[in-house]
This record gives sequence, structure tokens and C-alpha cells, in this order.
Amino acid sequence: MKALTLKHWASALSLLALVGCGGGGGSGDTSNVGAVTGTQQYPDGIWEGTTGTGAAQRTVVGYISGGTDGKGGDFYLAKGAAGTSGYDGLFGLMRVNISTALATNVTYFSVQDGKFATGLTFSGTASTSTGGTRTDTISGNYSNPANTAAATGAVTSIKLGYSKLNNFPAKYSLIQGSYTGGSLFGGSWVLTIDAVGAISGTVSGCTVTGTAVPVTPAANSSATSAAYSVVLNLSGGTTTCGATGTTQSGVAFLKFDTLNNKTGIWVLTKNTGTTLNTFVLDGVLVAGSSSSPATTQQVAAGFWKSATSDGVTDLYAMVLPDNSYFFYKRVGGGYDALYGNLIVASGTSIVSSTDGVYFANQNLAATQYTDSVAISADVRTQTTFKGTYTDPSAASAQTPFSLVPDTGNLYVSPILPTVTALYGTYTSSTIGFGGVGLTIKVAASTVDGTKSVLTGTTTTGCTLTGNISPYSSTNTTLNLYRVDTLAFAGTCALAGQPVQSGAASAIFDGANNVVGLRMGVAGYSAGGTRANLVFIGSK
Repeated sequence: MKALTLKHWASALSLLALVGCGGGGGSGDTSNVGAVTGTQQYPDGIWEGTTGTGAAQRTVVGYISGGTDGKGGDFYLAKGAAGTSGYDGLFGLMRVNISTALATNVTYFSVQDGKFATGLTFSGTASTSTGGTRTDTISGNYSNPANTAAATGAVTSIKLGYSKLNNFPAKYSLIQGSYTGGSLFGGSWVLTIDAVGAISGTVSGCTVTGTAVPVTPAANSSATSAAYSVVLNLSGGTTTCGATGTTQSGVAFLKFDTLNNKTGIWVLTKNTGTTLNTFVLDGVLVAGSSSSPATTQQVAAGFWKSATSDGVTDLYAMVLPDNSYFFYKRVGGGYDALYGNLIVASGTSIVSSTDGVYFANQNLAATQYTDSVAISADVRTQTTFKGTYTDPSAASAQTPFSLVPDTGNLYVSPILPTVTALYGTYTSSTIGFGGVGLTIKVAASTVDGTKSVLTGTTTTGCTLTGNISPYSSTNTTLNLYRVDTLAFAGTCALAGQPVQSGAASAIFDGANNVVGLRMGVAGYSAGGTRANLVFIGSK
């Protein structure tokens, strides 16, 4: 993404590469500061204050790293911008020699016009409160950000105070939650952080995955660090995400009200490459997103359905014992599908995925599949499965889901899962390709009677063949079957698509009779072509 496009991000402003957010930047050049005397000051922490005076005064919030010795490192300050709800950014490397704070080659980002000014100088004096031992204030100025909308033609004063936000230690359990922000220019964003610091979400058209890790306090720091080291990986189509394929790194810290309740988050990052690009994300906590995960291992495997059904947007999911998953929901004349592999956080209930593939059945063929879809969720074994996924059919917005066990597909079958229990013919009026009907027969192979096969026909003249077998010898009580080498042939649109594989299960009535068959399969060719099938047939 070019810097100019950032003016559309307003709330998604600038951020800094805080390399380890507590390390690096320990060897800044302070040779031009001159001789000073007094007590060495240590700036490590979160800071709040103001810049300018009178009608030009603006609020400031940010973070200064202590570096390797506590005397300073990378810093980022977000400054309220004139005439906008967004923030300008001021970032670079700051060192404190006794009481003199100095940063040269500082970069300034102006959100109003999306421009950067480089080579600025920040200088000031750091001091402790009367009788105190901690650095409490930094007062000084920074030079003019020439050739940007923020230019003043002169230096601008700045006054910073040690923030009360430093009183809240950085912990995974504290940062866990979902946060959202927005802007007047459509730069809305949502980020979800799970109990082990995995980040997923969207920022102004980009899909985001990454990590948030508690920062180790700098040497000589007077308090436990309240900051988190952040890495954000950006992906998506170039028309919606100009920065696709890039990475930003920086820092995050939480916001709290006067009752010490968590209310939101600041995320400050900067492109890790040479291109100038930066975020300042000022977000609020999404209601209900801060529930604590289970402290014992939970299992996502099973069949799931929407906790509340409206008969239109219901979501279904199948999670296999190896944590591969297949979600589907009815959209128009077919089914949208999302499939991939869950990452399970050991000893907890948090699961996540960053390799999801989303199939939007109503899109044109060239845009039906979206890769790298992220899921972040909390599961209770055979009780609840709740979370969010980045929904390509909704401009990559974070779409919540709340699932409960699907008793129509019992995970522990009332019959042994020998394939003979499924023998019969099943018909679906539509499958996941825009309203094509399909009839499938499950029977013994005429070539090898020890094996079972799938054969079928579509309403458009395709023929279907495939193999079906018990899922595995170690899961013989599960209502679960493995589908392999499923392919379409004939003179029809589905012919020639990649060979598919996946899983199937029986549908039971109230008396535990098999009355239907569900199947979720997908394929991927060496040439990069994808295919999938959602089949829900009645016997």
C-alpha cells in the first residue's frame, strides 16, 4: 500500500516497529546532547499528554520502549489530528541521557493527507515527581513535519505524563477479547485476540493474522510492563488490501475505566519493510468478548449446528478427531462452505485457524474461493462452540457463530459405523453448486465386494463416483466415514473438477433409524483449481 492511501484509514493510523518491544534500540547516538548532570531517567512505559497550545492543542498517547538498558528505545506517539477523528503518528528511536530525551530521524505521519515527513527531531527533558524515583514527565518539542497537512512552520511543544495504564500488567488472560474501531472514511476494523495471544481479524479490507505477546520489562524499569509486542500479517485481494503480503510490528496496550474495567485497546504498528506504512488502532471492547477460557483441555470434534435456528442462515459444522473442520450454510440455491484445520491450545478451550478456505457459491467462478480465512473460537466438549471467522461474503467482516451439538448427526452412533449401515439411495434437491440436484447410491463395489463405493447422477447429466469407508479403526463407534476419490464426469459443468475427499455421516430419526446422509468434501489440483461438495440427502 502506498502511503497516500492511508488517508482513508483515519482510525487505522500509524504504528511503530518496536522490534521485540523491549529490546533493540539500545545503542542510540546521544553524542550531540552535551554534558548533563543529575539522576538517570528511564522512560520505559505508556505515556499520555498533549501537544501544542490553545486551539491547536491535541491529545497524545503512546509507548516508549526502555531498550536493552532502560534508557530508551523505539517509541510511538499517536496524536489527535485536526479536522478528523483519526490520529497522526510520531515514531522513531528515543534515548535518554541523564534527563535529556533526544530522538533524531523521527518519522511523522499525517492522517489528513496520508503523507509522511522524515528526519524530524524530538528533544525534551525527563524528570521525576517531587520525592519520587520513577520518571513521571517528559516535556519538550518536535520539529515541523514539512510538506504534510500537519505542517506548522515551527516546532511544536509536547508534554507527556506517565500513564495510569501502566498499572495493569500485560497478561494473556487480560488482553483476550474482541475489539473494534472505525472511521469516517470506511476504515473499520475488528481484531480478536485469544487466550494464547493469536490475533485474527480485518483492518480496512485486509485480513489480519498475528500474535500479541506480553513485553518483558526493560532493565531498570520501575513497574511490570503493561504492553504487548504485536505482529500483524496482512493479506487479501489487491483491490481491497493494498498492503497485502506485508507485515507490521509494534505494540498494544489496554484501556480501562475509573472502576478498572477493561474498555478497549490501542494498537500501534509500523511496516517491517522499507515502505512507509503504519496503523494507529483505537478500539473498544466488543460486548461479551472477554469470557475466560476453560482451564482444562476441551475437544471440538463432533457435529454442530446453530444454537438459535432461523431456518435461513443456520450454520452447521463437522470437526473430525484430527481437528480438520468443514462448516457449511445455505445461501441461495446452494451452500457456502468453510474448511481447514484447527489449532488447539493445549490445556485450554481455545481453538483457532488461519488456513481456512471459504467457498461462496453465488459468486462468479473466478471469485468463489478465498484462502487464509481465520477462525478464533472457544469450545466446550459436546456443549458449545463459539467464535468468529473472517467472512469473505461480508467484506471480510468478523462474523460470529454460536453452535451446539447437532443431535441429528450423533457423533457417537447408535449403530456400528460399518459402511453397510449406510447402504441405500439418497437424494438432494440441491448441492453446493447453485441448485443442481444429486442422487447418490451407497453400495458394495461390484469389483471388490469387500469395499463400498459411491455412485450417482446429477440433474444436469453428471455422473459421480467415489469410495467410502469407516473413518478409522481407532474410531469405530463414531458416526463418521471417510470419502475418497470422489469425481464428476460427463457433459456437464461439474465434470473435470479436482478429485475430492472428506467425510460423511448418517442422519438419524428419533428412533435412531438412518434416514439421510451428509457429506462434506473438497479437492485441490496441482494447478491450483479448487472444488467442494456439500450433500445433504434423504433416504
